[in-house]
Amino acid sequence: MAARKDYYSTLGVGKDAGADAVKRAYRKLARKWHPDVNPGDTAAEERFKEISEAYHVLGDEKRRKQYDSVGPEAFAQEFDLSDFGDQFGSFFSGGFSPGGQGRGSSADFGMFEDILGGLGGGGFGGARRQPPRPAAGRDIRVPLQLSFVDAIRGIDRTVAFRHGGGTTRTRVRIPAGVKDGTTIKVRDKGEPSPSGGPTGNLLLEVSVQSHPHLQRTGDDLRTDVPVTVYEAVLGGNVRVRTLDGTATINLPQGTRGGQVFRLRGKGAANADGAGDLLARVVIQTPDEVDDDMVALMERFRDAHPYNPRADE
Repeated sequence: MAARKDYYSTLGVGKDAGADAVKRAYRKLARKWHPDVNPGDTAAEERFKEISEAYHVLGDEKRRKQYDSVGPEAFAQEFDLSDFGDQFGSFFSGGFSPGGQGRGSSADFGMFEDILGGLGGGGFGGARRQPPRPAAGRDIRVPLQLSFVDAIRGIDRTVAFRHGGGTTRTRVRIPAGVKDGTTIKVRDKGEPSPSGGPTGNLLLEVSVQSHPHLQRTGDDLRTDVPVTVYEAVLGGNVRVRTLDGTATINLPQGTRGGQVFRLRGKGAANADGAGDLLARVVIQTPDEVDDDMVALMERFRDAHPYNPRADE
């Protein structure tokens, strides 16, 4: 004996579910088990038939009352998808006709078309299929080399490139702070579409030259500041090279090698203004060491011994 059918369980709703909840549950399951989504899967097709049968009953107020009163025995005859509107026939019996020959209501048909639309279908027989969009024109890629300073500050640049069998020049604004490896899109400066679609774009592939004293990390710039041994020990003002010339930092007495000083707003431009310049102290010994230097260092060593490698 066949198992007693529970249409509520088939749709995953409770017996107190309203009509909208039943419809939403059916739509969700129909999208998942629709034969168009599972081509050649007979198990999915059977599952789709089951949920369609359940909605055929629970989606109609009169049939639902009869089911709640009598049970599935009220629908003991074999379920035919055409009873739910011949809109299902194109998948199982070929009986659907957009001209209105089926028995399904217009509301059922509208909902089923909505389900198919959610699958990326376009309706039965292509009735709602949209014509393909004309292809866009080809993009033109052009390498663009910038100096380190121009990339940080931004610049207007005339770019020449091959276009339509000839050479075209266009003026482009390079935004401040552009990074190495960035692609700048200039709209509608590419090749025209061969089929009436939108024009392609000009794509500028940026490469930024290195700088002799500055390196970039995000929006911050970094530089090394060479100082003498006595500047590090005694402290004092030291000049630092920046994009705009020089700035001054004040070294405290006993500054250590590798110590970093932050100059705010001296970095690359960004949405908040600019990054910072990070100046790292590098202590340099004299190029030449004579006897006097050796004697001085020996006296210093003996008078002020210390071991920076105490953790060894």
